[in-house]
Amino acid sequence: MQPFPFYLDWIISGQFVGLCWAYRRGLYAQSGLDVELLWSEEDRTIVDKVVSGGICAGSSEDNLIVSGIAAGKRIKAVAGMLQQSPLVLMTKRSTGIHSLTDLPGRRVAMHADGIRILDAVLALSGIERTTIDLHEVNFDIANLVDDRYDAVQGYAMTEPIELAEKGLEVCLVPVRHPLLHAYAQVIFTSEECIAQRPETLRAFLAASFAGWREAMLHRDEAAQIVAEMAGTNTRVTTERHVIDALSSFVSGEIGMERFGVMDLARWQRNLDAYARFEIVPRRMTVAEVVDHRFLDEIYGIPQR
Repeated sequence: MQPFPFYLDWIISGQFVGLCWAYRRGLYAQSGLDVELLWSEEDRTIVDKVVSGGICAGSSEDNLIVSGIAAGKRIKAVAGMLQQSPLVLMTKRSTGIHSLTDLPGRRVAMHADGIRILDAVLALSGIERTTIDLHEVNFDIANLVDDRYDAVQGYAMTEPIELAEKGLEVCLVPVRHPLLHAYAQVIFTSEECIAQRPETLRAFLAASFAGWREAMLHRDEAAQIVAEMAGTNTRVTTERHVIDALSSFVSGEIGMERFGVMDLARWQRNLDAYARFEIVPRRMTVAEVVDHRFLDEIYGIPQR
């Protein structure tokens, strides 16, 4: 069996239900892989873990992968678990905030990793950032519950469920634009892994894709698997809600039969936006960032 660590960019939860299914239902083992799904609170970033981890892979937001490559990290994106970023602003319905155009004059709280993306999306949308009372904060669900801010950064399939369980319904405002429409939970690996063990990476991706398809067909069973793997910090009902909320993000416009496919033209638009708004120091090309050979091979047609 080939050891294959996979570094998650968040705790084991419904966000990674397809990987959990592939692990528990033996899809990785059947492919000759001894997969570990790893998450920790170490200071090292996911990118650094993958770069130094040998034959392994990880998941991350696409802008963090791009920033890593710009900094000289020899990594490539190879598939997208989520067809669009779940990054949203959460608001109470009573605020009347339903879109980004409603933000001027309001108090908005963002995490450090989200502020630059929001800045870029606001600029692309023609909204003056100076008209918004924007604050950098750490995660604290009380920021919204206690009305400290009118809109608070969230992840569309997690915090809204937690808030709903507290009896609070929220409105979700996507943080994206046609010229900056990010992928999320992007699977990436090192150039070393691609060069040395392409067959191992292909087998991991194929098993993961199958796991995602099966998990979304059997959601009750999948929620039970996630809850068991996550331990005492979660409930089956919560993970079932997460999986339902996740559905549109994983299928997007391509459907589950081509799970993981990435649009290279869309990637280039994102890269151009990241350079324009100095999220990365220079304009980058898709070829520098994405290696789509595995998607080509798994689905039998070039992904363009």
